[in-house]
Amino acid sequence: MESASAPRPRSFVVLTVIAVAFLLVGIGAGYLLTRPAAPAPPGPVDGLTRPSQIPRVFGWYNGADVAYLDYGAMTNVAAPILVFFQQASPDTMVAGQNNVIDTIPGQPGYTDFWQVYKVLVPAGYVPNSIRSFEGAMASGFSIEATDIIVNCPVVNPGTTIQGSNQPPVSGWYRDREVFYFDHGANSESEGSVVATPPIYVFFRSDGTMVSGQRNVIDVVPGDAGYSDLWQVVKVIVDSAYAPNSLRDASDIQAQATAGGVTLEVAGIYVNCPVVPIEG
Repeated sequence: MESASAPRPRSFVVLTVIAVAFLLVGIGAGYLLTRPAAPAPPGPVDGLTRPSQIPRVFGWYNGADVAYLDYGAMTNVAAPILVFFQQASPDTMVAGQNNVIDTIPGQPGYTDFWQVYKVLVPAGYVPNSIRSFEGAMASGFSIEATDIIVNCPVVNPGTTIQGSNQPPVSGWYRDREVFYFDHGANSESEGSVVATPPIYVFFRSDGTMVSGQRNVIDVVPGDAGYSDLWQVVKVIVDSAYAPNSLRDASDIQAQATAGGVTLEVAGIYVNCPVVPIEG
């Protein structure tokens, strides 16, 4: 998250440094326990198993074109991200300070979705003098949970988004520079669990996907229940189905009720933030 409106703090949940340490171990399957024994290599985080260009995909929403980015399968539980604020003005972010994370793709507890924790620093704090969770906990600064969830997929340096000039944002991971795309706080959640509206994906009865058929969604940013994270619902059609005959979620539900298609909830979530059709 590069910049955003000030997180809405839960004032009754101001965590001590020790409490945060236990929280991170509990939520993230042992963030601190997975710290490498050997020193981390120099330079930015690279070599992640993510594409060099994030694809822009077209789907259907209420029968009309919709575009979304496809980051692939993802978990639905957010991990902590540390965002730095002035102690004397808790709604003012520390200019020049990069956000800090403690897990990356391929490590336990990684997710593209992050729950914001505010680190409240005193006057005179030098931006980026803290570059790790370990440093934040050792500092003794107050850390405060918020209910803000942001979608910030970690990517390799130089990664681009198809059809967009949006640059990645620089952050810190265990004293190393890390890059991510900031898609903001669009996703509804309950605590650290991210909401997952359905995305309808079409399959033949033999298990193969319907070639040429776009996926269908039923909410877009601004709608109640919208989230960048989607639960895959398989729409199983017969051999006579013509691709893109169904373009609306309500029509899919009607067909399912009438027995024309079968719906099957898959245990898969995908990070597919809806974006403008162009640019």
